[in-house]
Amino acid sequence: MIDPPKVLTVVMADRTATYISLVHENEHQPWRRRTVQIRLTPEQREQLRPRPTGTINGQEQTEAIVDCWLEDD
Repeated sequence: MIDPPKVLTVVMADRTATYISLVHENEHQPWRRRTVQIRLTPEQREQLRPRPTGTINGQEQTEAIVDCWLEDD
């Protein structure tokens, strides 16, 4: 069985600087970014464990994480 992820990594983008440079200087500046890493609790890791979906040629297959997003409560 696949081990669930231990860390959630989120990339934060500063879009303000890019907007200002485009509007006021007519120049594109790439977004400034920072990375935030959050260590997951055992319960959170278990929720993210890929579930078995069947077998192909005798090899166990599991779900794959395709998309992730953040939501306000």
